[in-house]
Amino acid sequence: MQNNEMTMSEVLRDPMIRQMLRADRVSLSDFAMLLKKTARARHAASATESVVPLIPPVFMERPSASVEAGL
Repeated sequence: MQNNEMTMSEVLRDPMIRQMLRADRVSLSDFAMLLKKTARARHAASATESVVPLIPPVFMERPSASVEAGL
């Protein structure tokens, strides 16, 4: 399987991305700051997703057949 992910330095050196930045009048330094800010936000979000909840899940036992029958 092919890995299509690029490092931040590869993104900043990519000729097609640089051409789009020029066309959109976005400076390379502004784009680099945006990438860093987004990477930090994603890292923080993924760190909070792996936090163990303070309240453990509660499992209800299924009533036995005798309870369901009213015995």
